[in-house]
Amino acid sequence: MSDVFISYARSTANQAADVAAALLAQGYEVWRDNEIPANRPFADEIEMRLGLAKAVVVIWSAEAVKSQWVRSEADRARLDDKIVQLTIDGARLPMPFDQIECANLNGWSGDPADPEWRKVLASIVELVNRVTGKAEPADAQPTPGRRPTIRTPDKPSIAVLPFKNITAARGSDYFADAVTEDIVTALSRQHLFFVVASSSSFTYKARDVELGRVGRELGVRYILTGTIRKSGHRVRVTAQLADVTDGSNIWADGFDRELVDILALQDEITERVVAAIEPAMLRVEGMRTVRKSLADFSALDCFYRGMWHLNRMSKEGYEQALSLFSEAVRRDPDLSLGHIGLSRILFGGAVFGWSDEPVEDLQRARAAAQTAIRLDPRDAYGYFACAGASLYLGDHGAALGEARTAIELNANCAPAQVRMGQALVFGGRPAEAIAPLERGMRLSPYDAQLGVMLESLALAHYLVRDYEQAVVRAREAMHQNHAGASVVLAASLAQLGRFEDARKVLPSSGFKAGSPQRPMAAPYADAAQREHLRQGVRLAREGAQLAAAGAANRES
Repeated sequence: MSDVFISYARSTANQAADVAAALLAQGYEVWRDNEIPANRPFADEIEMRLGLAKAVVVIWSAEAVKSQWVRSEADRARLDDKIVQLTIDGARLPMPFDQIECANLNGWSGDPADPEWRKVLASIVELVNRVTGKAEPADAQPTPGRRPTIRTPDKPSIAVLPFKNITAARGSDYFADAVTEDIVTALSRQHLFFVVASSSSFTYKARDVELGRVGRELGVRYILTGTIRKSGHRVRVTAQLADVTDGSNIWADGFDRELVDILALQDEITERVVAAIEPAMLRVEGMRTVRKSLADFSALDCFYRGMWHLNRMSKEGYEQALSLFSEAVRRDPDLSLGHIGLSRILFGGAVFGWSDEPVEDLQRARAAAQTAIRLDPRDAYGYFACAGASLYLGDHGAALGEARTAIELNANCAPAQVRMGQALVFGGRPAEAIAPLERGMRLSPYDAQLGVMLESLALAHYLVRDYEQAVVRAREAMHQNHAGASVVLAASLAQLGRFEDARKVLPSSGFKAGSPQRPMAAPYADAAQREHLRQGVRLAREGAQLAAAGAANRES
């Protein structure tokens, strides 16, 4: 996490470098856009760095005044109340920046005692101390080279330390560094927690450091560490996630792979690690709130405790989560996560039969998700939540578009991948649904809704006439105690002519759009596909009756 973001026009790059050098000499971490890695989208990186910085120094010049980039960055800093302005040529500032104090560094030679520079530095000290919680006077000077202790933010925070290359041949550091960078980038797309930039975490490379100290210096609660060992044509990767507030390890994993395609392997490592971190952190954050009184809850506490109840998948959990998410919205209407949680639980209540007004709650769920999107248009979960409500309200086109946007924002969001698959299944494109459904399960293999995922996948296989695979997936769903898959299982077995097996699993109630576990089902865009499932259930019932009659004749 950089202390200071510097915004400037290209023609003043040398002056920006001088300002950066002066701040670095004072012990601050500084970021300029010349540090953007080649593999990162420019706009996304700028937006992330602006959000993470504690102070934004805007270097005004004649060219900067005309630059849409500089003006946009300055406006974001102004709205976030962390702007520090200076001019190097006396150019007239645009509105409303002409109403804000601006230091005049025209002709500045880098002298740290220059009164105008001291004015800039004092503003930066004040802004940084506001975030770190220190109470130093505004004119205090930072100690050169000091690493300040940073206050841990309310939002769960994580730093990814450079993975250690423990290969005998030391030429593989590049691979370990690339994996670390990819994990940081992927985690940064998760809006549930705060991620320290790699430019800060990489300062700990090749150093044996105590994790508690790193946590204090970077202001994080969680630290991810890992090792990579290459041996011949195989790679061994280990990773562990620690809660530095109590020293506990909350997740660890390791796996071996053949080193065939190094880029594909890099992607797989990133996908696997990132997919495991989110549920682990959510679980710990939910348990952390147990130790608090509800009267002391912040809106964010209400959200994390609500997520804990949401994942219980029960009527009691639904009622508790609904109350907590509603309270989160009441306490902070601008917290997008509160609206996302509210949307998800309203959707769950409608679909799983816990709501007395399922259609109305689906409409409320969509409205809450749309509010979340308006508040934070870059959070994939807002679009995921909206897609679910749209799908069950029969708006297949909107559901597909919202799920697609969620995946574009965060390809490692397992629920978004599953929702995309479901939108394709019920939208009349089951063949295309199989890949995202399988990816969603790979991203979250121990998900509380794994049975639902497997049933959706079984239905996709059934609708493309792959009855053998539909049987496999439906049975797996049944093993997850998801009885709703029995309809797809019976229909698939009947299509294969296995009427006796179909009779054993056929629900006594026959065909229903939903199930006892999930009374509401999404509507089909293509009535022929719904009829195909009905036809399979009829075949199962009639075939089972024939099989039963045949068995009775044999016994007599």
